[in-house]
Amino acid sequence: MSVPRRLFAAIAVSAFLALMLSLVPNAGWNQTDVPTFQASRPIHLSEQNALDLFTTVETHYNIKRIKWENSSVYVDLAVKPKETVELTRVYRDFYSLTHELFTNTDNVKQVYFRMLEETDEPREQRLLVAIDSSRAKESAVSKPIADLQDVDRYVKGSFPVRIDPYFYERISP
Repeated sequence: MSVPRRLFAAIAVSAFLALMLSLVPNAGWNQTDVPTFQASRPIHLSEQNALDLFTTVETHYNIKRIKWENSSVYVDLAVKPKETVELTRVYRDFYSLTHELFTNTDNVKQVYFRMLEETDEPREQRLLVAIDSSRAKESAVSKPIADLQDVDRYVKGSFPVRIDPYFYERISP
């Protein structure tokens, strides 16, 4: 078989296949678009996976303890006695953690957040700041932190904040 015949045969077969495909009903192909990225389902938090969620959130201060109990998450951040503490960073850490917990889980109802100072006694800590939030106020943490203009004012106005007087003594010059 010579080259022109092979070329002609290839063109004829291609044209025949194109004609056959155009005759195939395409009604089944007109389905709705499927998004490439779909929103993942919320995490059902438990003792087994609680730590995994916290590895994705960055905080300014060290997370000392995480406790999961009866649909409540207790988060303790701790600083050393001589370590500086900025209230703005405390508010940012609280908001970031609370936002992640309420937007990425389906069973967290309360978040209790504390900033503690470790003392010389191994099992003793001193409370500096305490903030709590409930899912009833979920709309208060619905915005990503980057969308907030003044995090300090927003947290103080939206959540019960308790600042121990020692905190002010500790950070004053």
